[in-house]
Amino acid sequence: RVSAWKTTGKKGQKARKKLGLTQGNNTFENDQEELTRLIQEVAEKKKANLVRAAKRTVKKKLREDVASGKGVYYPKRSELRKMELEAKFEEIRKRGGDEAVDKAIAKRRKKNVAKSHKLMPSHMVK
Repeated sequence: RVSAWKTTGKKGQKARKKLGLTQGNNTFENDQEELTRLIQEVAEKKKANLVRAAKRTVKKKLREDVASGKGVYYPKRSELRKMELEAKFEEIRKRGGDEAVDKAIAKRRKKNVAKSHKLMPSHMVK
C-alpha cells in the first residue's frame, strides 16, 4: 500500500486503483503508521520469543540437575536473572554468532552508560 502511494504517474494511479485506495479515508500517512506498527509488532514478538527461549533453557537446566540427583534447588531472583541473561546471550550466539553477541553487549553497555549519566546530578551554573 505504501509503495502504491509513493509511486507517481499512471503506474501509481493504476496501483492505487487496483488496491482501492482512490476513494475512502485511506491516506498515505495512515498506511505508513500501519506499516510501522506492524514492523514494531514483529520485532516485539521476536524479542519475546528470545526471552521465552532463554527462560526455557534455564528451567530445563534446573530440571536436569534435579533429575541427575542434585536435589531441589530454588535459585534467588538475582541468580535466575543472571542465568536467563547467559541463556539469552547463548541464544543470540546460536542465531548470529560471536559478532551478534558483541553487538548486543555493546548496545547494553551504551544503554547503561546513558542511564547512569541521566542519574548523575547536573552541575549548578552561576
